[in-house]
Amino acid sequence: MDRPACRLLLLGLLLGAACIDTSRTRLLPELSPGKVPSDQLEVVLAAGRDAPFIRCSGPWVALGPDGRERARGSELADTNPAGVTASEVRISGRSLGPPPIELRSTGSARLSVDGKPYRGSLLIKLGSEGTVRVINSVSVEDYLLGVVAAEMPQRFGLEALKAQAVAARSYALATASGPGRLYADTRSQMYGGLRSETPLSTRAVRETRAQILSAGIGPLTAWYHSTCGGRTTPARLIFPGAQSGVMDREVICSDCRNAPLFSWTRRVAGEFVCDAMGLPRGPLDMVGVGTSALPGRPERLFVRSGAKSTTVNMVSLRQRLSAGLPLAQQVPSTRLASAPSVVDGELVLTGHGWGHGVGMCQYGAAGFAARGADYRAILRRYYPGANLTRLP
Repeated sequence: MDRPACRLLLLGLLLGAACIDTSRTRLLPELSPGKVPSDQLEVVLAAGRDAPFIRCSGPWVALGPDGRERARGSELADTNPAGVTASEVRISGRSLGPPPIELRSTGSARLSVDGKPYRGSLLIKLGSEGTVRVINSVSVEDYLLGVVAAEMPQRFGLEALKAQAVAARSYALATASGPGRLYADTRSQMYGGLRSETPLSTRAVRETRAQILSAGIGPLTAWYHSTCGGRTTPARLIFPGAQSGVMDREVICSDCRNAPLFSWTRRVAGEFVCDAMGLPRGPLDMVGVGTSALPGRPERLFVRSGAKSTTVNMVSLRQRLSAGLPLAQQVPSTRLASAPSVVDGELVLTGHGWGHGVGMCQYGAAGFAARGADYRAILRRYYPGANLTRLP
């Protein structure tokens, strides 16, 4: 609760009158008509040649693309993976006809994919080259229940979780309105479905219902990350297509200093660096960085190994050096605290933060909230140029 609301509460107690928490009742401007995105999202849960296990804990119905019923039953067991061919979708030994189909639960029953239950319905399709695609069709608000808890620890507190809910809602709607669909992992946002939901994260979603960030052209792509390491990064330095006038400057953040990856050092084997940079394997002789529009965030890294040398974009190199590795071996960010060096044939990087550095710093949001900031103040800090608005 913010300080003005506390003063109102004290006054109300003194006068014997009820106090209204203005932070919850203050009216927000609505998003302009015509810019309102769909309330339904499609989230890819599985895509590949390996068919997932699908079950339903109670009554279900299968619909064809025309919306007509194809089959129904009292329960679906997951003793065998779903079978999907051009002519048939087969689940638990039952044929549901050719794909695509929509599988819906009824009553309190829940659908699950590979043991994880989800709200909404499942779309089962045959993708290119015979791949199986299972997509969760779910409302925005139900989707967020499985995102906020998966993206932010509950110990960060209600106000930080509310800021996370608004950012995640904005990001989902902005992303879903473009080409493609959402994914249930870091390609979009972490989405754990029903199993990840908690009472506090659910409260954060409910208390910010329909609230989004915008900048006059619909929902804002409200990027966020774990730890900025002291200052955020202007959006267009990492995402060239970012909207101008929003998140276009550094935000100084002193509240993430206690984050586990506020500071870090990584030593990367020389042969691994050569592989990542497309050089023949050999000892590293020299590394360096070029000029940058933002101090501490070099755009490119130069490496020489023997008679060969090359220069690679730092964002791309970070991805190559981190893919598939445990966090302790990943390069957490491209924000460097000092010039890279070669020590005993290894590339040594020392830096700050975890993530791309754009938008809300999650550890910073938690620290700011612990000092008394509400979710509105958190959003104002990390999304300069954006407005907090409400969907009609």
